[in-house]
Amino acid sequence: MRKQATSSLRSIVIIFGLISLFVGFLLPGQARVVREMKQSYQNEDPKDLIRVIKDLQQRKAELSGEQQELTQKVDQYIRASDDTAAQVKQLEGEIAVLRQRMGATALEGPGIRVTLTEQSSGATPSILADEDLLLLLSDLWASGAEAISLNGIRLTDTTSVYRAGLNIRVGDKVTNMPLVIDAIGDAENMSKGLQIPGGALDLLNLRRISAIVQKVNPISIK
Repeated sequence: MRKQATSSLRSIVIIFGLISLFVGFLLPGQARVVREMKQSYQNEDPKDLIRVIKDLQQRKAELSGEQQELTQKVDQYIRASDDTAAQVKQLEGEIAVLRQRMGATALEGPGIRVTLTEQSSGATPSILADEDLLLLLSDLWASGAEAISLNGIRLTDTTSVYRAGLNIRVGDKVTNMPLVIDAIGDAENMSKGLQIPGGALDLLNLRRISAIVQKVNPISIK
């Protein structure tokens, strides 16, 4: 029993001695590292530190400038994109109007219908003259007509309309009396435009041409 206790005490002494030896080697090494680091900082030239700080500040300013420049470019791209979208929308609207004026787009909407009939009774029958028809069409366009057809024949800005004997030539097509003129647009404005004193309806009345104006909704023009 006593021998076992003596053996245990001897083991503890040996372990304690090893620990002390290890710590003895460790502490001088750690102190040396701390001393070298302290010496390194103490040996550093303040001018070099100032230069390093200035370089870092300059680099920070350069990066800040690059960031600001990139932000401005992004804003420019966004504005350019918005402007392009607006321009595209405007061009699409202009193309739609152009196609409409060229008669390439079928339309449907409110408008008026004007029916012209010549009078065959009496000593001298009434005959619709070119200028009567052209004045009527001009008044309709001026009053906001978006599309006009004459006996189902659609008119454009370049369509010629004139009398050809008893017939009426509309572009490369031929039609005859009575004439039914359909016009899509603001019915109220077009009706008032035709009723201007000295306008198309007054002239047709003087020539004994019957002109019946009706508001129609909808009117289809192809």
